[in-house]
Amino acid sequence: MKKIFNFLITIFIFILISLLCISFCAKEIIVNTISNEIVKKEISSKVADYTKEYYDEIDYDTLEKLETGIGNNENIEKITEKYFDNIIESITKDSEVKLPDTKKEILDLINQNEYILEENGIEITNEEKEKIANELTSDEKLNKIYENVVTEIKSDISSKEKTAIDLYNKITTNTFRGIVISIIIILVLLIALIKKSFYKWTYNLSISFALSGVLITFLIPFIIDIILRDLVVETLGVPLDININFLTNLGYICFALFGVLIIIYFVGNKITRYNDKKYD
Repeated sequence: MKKIFNFLITIFIFILISLLCISFCAKEIIVNTISNEIVKKEISSKVADYTKEYYDEIDYDTLEKLETGIGNNENIEKITEKYFDNIIESITKDSEVKLPDTKKEILDLINQNEYILEENGIEITNEEKEKIANELTSDEKLNKIYENVVTEIKSDISSKEKTAIDLYNKITTNTFRGIVISIIIILVLLIALIKKSFYKWTYNLSISFALSGVLITFLIPFIIDIILRDLVVETLGVPLDININFLTNLGYICFALFGVLIIIYFVGNKITRYNDKKYD
């Protein structure tokens, strides 16, 4: 009976660990995908276009370097995340989307890549930077991208997709993560009490991590790729590459924890046997 109970707890912990990993990486995957495939191209090309307008003498190579530098900047994801959070809130609450102020991030993008222009003898003034940032934000060029996304999603979204978005909203909260972590700790303590051992619980936990590693590294990325690819094509009308690196990295971490816990288990066994022989 104890073995069956321990087995069920081990499976339950495996499910909770997998849920926790999905919770931590879901937003990262979606924001990274939208950022890389839509926002990065839009912002970098627009900044390059406006720079070309102000500086006719700028050459193609410099423009290409500027576009690449802006496209690879981490502020792109910050901008995407700001909009993405508001879009999710708009869909789940069925309210107007609140468009955030992203002028500061746009200015940071320009400032951090200013050296590319300077290296090619082009000085850009603060007034010119402000003008470029204003044309991207005040003129609502970025806002229109996101408004179109929300309009498309709201007009075509099915009840099943709405449920999926509501579920996403719930599982990515810190409250949900805190509850899952607390339950995992309680279940591990329960196994330790049942086994009456300071280390044998590591075996069960290692199995849970190993199963989670397999699921997260190999199966879930395949499922996410299919689901997100279909959803993106449906809402945006274009196929996008889904970046699942963060998810697979979590899978590798699960495998690493499996290895550590197994080592602890075997070391604990050896110490226990040694002590038993010593006191016999």
